[in-house]
Amino acid sequence: MRIGEFAKKHRITQDTIRYYLDMGLLVSEKKGGQYKFTKADSEDMERIIELKSLDFSLIEIQKILTFQRLSGSNTDVFRNLYLPFLKNKKEEVEKELIKYNRMNEFLGEKINEIKMSEVKKSQRLGLPIISLSLLRCPNCKSALKISDGNIEESMIMHASIRCNCGYNAIIEDGVYIDQTAIRPKLIDGKKIPTKEEFLSTSSHQYVNFLYKGMATLIEYINKYTKDSKYIMELGNCVGLFLLQYIKDLPHDSTYILIDYDKERMLSLKRNLEMYYDHKNFLFLCCDYNKLPIAQSSIDILVDFGMSKDYLKSDLKFLLDIIIPLVREDGIVTGSYQYSNGEQSEKPNIKKKAEENFSRNIILEKLNLMEIEVLDHLELGLVFKDGNCENTQKVKEAYQLNYIGRNQRRSNG
Repeated sequence: MRIGEFAKKHRITQDTIRYYLDMGLLVSEKKGGQYKFTKADSEDMERIIELKSLDFSLIEIQKILTFQRLSGSNTDVFRNLYLPFLKNKKEEVEKELIKYNRMNEFLGEKINEIKMSEVKKSQRLGLPIISLSLLRCPNCKSALKISDGNIEESMIMHASIRCNCGYNAIIEDGVYIDQTAIRPKLIDGKKIPTKEEFLSTSSHQYVNFLYKGMATLIEYINKYTKDSKYIMELGNCVGLFLLQYIKDLPHDSTYILIDYDKERMLSLKRNLEMYYDHKNFLFLCCDYNKLPIAQSSIDILVDFGMSKDYLKSDLKFLLDIIIPLVREDGIVTGSYQYSNGEQSEKPNIKKKAEENFSRNIILEKLNLMEIEVLDHLELGLVFKDGNCENTQKVKEAYQLNYIGRNQRRSNG
């Protein structure tokens, strides 16, 4: 039979047959410029398929077939030569079985662990009563008045908040909400992608790039801080940094999260209630320029790329607004991306503002704000397809990670 019929009979490709011919696994002869395959060739092919199913390599199969052709398949010589191959393969399989049985047990334990974590009773998180002293009216900086409160385990779950200047807010399901600020988070007019959507559009190199930035900031925080009471995160993907840092989060600290997108905040809150034990969080659904936080009260400020996003959307440097909330000698740490050539169809004022966001300008800006840089690290170059913070395609990305100390004296 010809090669096409032979390939169809044994359900393999013609390229595979030619490769086996080149290796000498098959020994068919050409007649008239074409291979002619015999019954003996089919028997060899069945033998090859059988040995491959036992996970023998092609080199091992080549040796076995050579022994068989030299001595015959039903001889003591062949059996004595073939038997060690079978015994060695059996030992390999037994070792693999032990390994896979261990893996199977481990996977079963992990599956049960995850299922048990899903059914365990979740905690309820609200606004910690101990954090009430932190709250101030964002307009006149006066103390806020809280009424109609519902308290569970030293946490405020529901309440009305007002100030004599006319400012109003509520606490709903443990979240502080400025109702004038609530809106969906959009990028280029579209809803900000979920983490799953972000992963589907980003290279693994870029995801690792982000992770390295977060790991660097965590290392800095652990090195330069101790016994911090209030930690505030600034980030477009709310809680992105927290979920990496939470294993290092001091037990007694209160972690402040900010997002004007209520649904995203509630989603993060449910995750923290279900899977984590830390209790002290302050969930703020507010705009960054109207945070109800007392000045000079934050011990650690984590800016994971938010200043760049804020510069694009509001044409203001976010730290100018937030730094007054950081106490004197408090820690400011951040991670900012920049590139040497971002793609843009036409120039615009937002683009010009973004171009001012480069490594040297960042460090100069920190110096002007009286933030003493204690350490910094640059990461990159990496290419990306998109990210949770910005769907605009970027040709290349670098990252500046830093930690500094606020040297600005408090006005209070």
